[in-house]
Amino acid sequence: MKTKFDFKILIADDDEIVRDAISSLLKDEGYSVISAKDGIDAIKILRVEDIDLVITDLRMPGVDGYEVLRYSVKNNPDTVVVILTAYGTLDTALNAIKDGAYDYLTKPFKIQEIILLAEKIYRRAQLIQENRELKKSLRDAYRDIQLIKTVVRSNSPDLTAAWIEKIENLKASNIITHQDAEILKERLIRGNE
Repeated sequence: MKTKFDFKILIADDDEIVRDAISSLLKDEGYSVISAKDGIDAIKILRVEDIDLVITDLRMPGVDGYEVLRYSVKNNPDTVVVILTAYGTLDTALNAIKDGAYDYLTKPFKIQEIILLAEKIYRRAQLIQENRELKKSLRDAYRDIQLIKTVVRSNSPDLTAAWIEKIENLKASNIITHQDAEILKERLIRGNE
């Protein structure tokens, strides 16, 4: 699991005061924060860094927040993007969300809004990572169970001992229940008699 320190946040805002305030605030919360003075810098950073969250101002000279959003959605689909702007309208918010933004905040914002939003997105990232790991464990367990079935059919005593140990590992990892482990072991043993 990523720690807060490993969770990288990119702040893109042409207003240095806002950019530094958000960066400082999130660093104080324990996050790893990188700053970009505009959309061009933000995209350069997104090309080389594994960013978890982008908080980008909508209106910036040159490349705006929408371009940063579009680039991130296309090239870094796991990166969450939040649009931050002083020019908030419902249409703007809906368009940003439709284009892939996770959320939308209007300046002036409350400090607590940024902290809570970062925490919510950090927890979401942890859940997504945990879900991926659990799915992998299930795929591995399914593969092991299919192999166990093959061993049962092969009637090999040497393989049986190795697979009884695998079954115990599956049980210890809470992938299968104690009862299922006993059933599988019994079938292995019966298949080799």
